[in-house]
Amino acid sequence: MSDPVLPSTKTEALYQKHGRMYTHTAPISSVQPLSTLPADAQALFKPPPESSPFILTTPRTIFHAQGGGQPSDTGCISAAGVEFRVHQVRKLGPSILHMGVFAVERFGDAAQGTQEIDVAKRVLHSRIHTAGHVIGLAAAALRDAGALDASIVDGKASHYPGASFVEFIGLIPGTAKAALQDKTDELVARDLPVRIHFWDEARARRECTGVLDSFKQDEDGVRVVEIGDAGSYPCGGTHVETTKGCGRIVIRNIKRQKGVTKVSYEVQDA
Repeated sequence: MSDPVLPSTKTEALYQKHGRMYTHTAPISSVQPLSTLPADAQALFKPPPESSPFILTTPRTIFHAQGGGQPSDTGCISAAGVEFRVHQVRKLGPSILHMGVFAVERFGDAAQGTQEIDVAKRVLHSRIHTAGHVIGLAAAALRDAGALDASIVDGKASHYPGASFVEFIGLIPGTAKAALQDKTDELVARDLPVRIHFWDEARARRECTGVLDSFKQDEDGVRVVEIGDAGSYPCGGTHVETTKGCGRIVIRNIKRQKGVTKVSYEVQDA
């Protein structure tokens, strides 16, 4: 039995700069059974039950890799009449790994694969992710206006359907829910443009509304999402074009525990 091995292909994440590219054709760099990865890498994936999952790599991908609180894209990659159904995507080292199953038979390496993502799912994830930042900017505006404690700062977030929340270090009282909803509604109604930039670390730390202790950057710099004149965040996720694209953002609950406030939310069609 051969030793476990991780793919070494460097994958360009096309979704980072082309968030509305939903199809793309690129060579297949490698195809290997999930079982041939090291055990710790295998543990990152949740293959569909009773399947024979494979890992596929390609030098370029439109599939968003799970991370930053956002789930991965799903879809399919087709080559030579054979379909590979992508169930989960993760980034490990320089490679973006597409985990999935073949519909009938597998194709070989070096084929040209046509990538197609589930557009409805991508759009939903983008709406939820942008909505999380809108809530963060709404809280920042209330803080700056003196309506929230001046010590409130952004924390982690989850942008999964049915389990979306943003956290803040510091306490936001439940009585502030209406004000937070109103400010969120205002930012959506303004239909602010959502733009992607690549800034150097110094500028990102200086100008972004919320910056965690560490964030990712590559040869292009720190990827930043800027929402009109309301503010910006370091972010690797996908987003809608304007704040109205989020639809209706509903603040569901505000919970406080051990100095941290969790604001849960959902998006609804406008």
